[in-house]
Amino acid sequence: MSPTPTPSPSPSPRSGSGSGGSRSSSRPSGSTSPSSSAPGSGSDAQDDASSVPSSVPSSGDASSPATPTEVSAPPAPPPVNPEPAPFSEPPGKPKDGQPAPDPITASAVQTALGAEYAAVWCYGLVEAFLPETLDKHAREDLTAHRVRRDATIRVLTDSGVRPAPAEPAYRIPAPVTDQTSAMRLVVTAESDTAAAWRSVLERCDDQGLRRMALDGLTDAAVRGARWSEQLGAKPIVPVFPGRA
Repeated sequence: MSPTPTPSPSPSPRSGSGSGGSRSSSRPSGSTSPSSSAPGSGSDAQDDASSVPSSVPSSGDASSPATPTEVSAPPAPPPVNPEPAPFSEPPGKPKDGQPAPDPITASAVQTALGAEYAAVWCYGLVEAFLPETLDKHAREDLTAHRVRRDATIRVLTDSGVRPAPAEPAYRIPAPVTDQTSAMRLVVTAESDTAAAWRSVLERCDDQGLRRMALDGLTDAAVRGARWSEQLGAKPIVPVFPGRA
């Protein structure tokens, strides 16, 4: 049992320099962090002494209550980390065994991904303006662009680069109002895609990525030539595919 302090017959007002002075704290009033300061003396000692565990020895002097030299406050609960917002964080580090991506190469691959996004959007736009005989080829080309789009996203993600998202819509050089304008748009989309993959080919040394870029350039040039032939444009195949 903790000893009870002897009451003083005529208590005097507290002084800032005495042992019974008022306790002060530098903690802001709005702070919720637990306080770790030791209990004060004077009239507050009764409350502090009552919280001392029974295992703490007390002094034999009844006029001076024993107080612990230090009372540890209960630890604050660890902060809870919120879940990251979708698409707000990069995928992380490259996969094991893969070097860090070169910024110039990564930028070129992001541009190629943007061209694939735009090509998918353009093929979806022109479907309503093409006859049944050409609609089959348009669907095949649309599927090819979707496959290469997904492969490009995987390449960026595996390298530790967050793929840029697709735009809701894309600006086209001329309105699509009939079959001719629809075919002109897909020729433009294939030309832009070929140029983007040619840029990747010129800005990387990785053999796997170079093969992917060459395939992207070749496939876009072949598709563009087929649509140019249907359109009656000359030349059907540009002298340097992928070069504006």
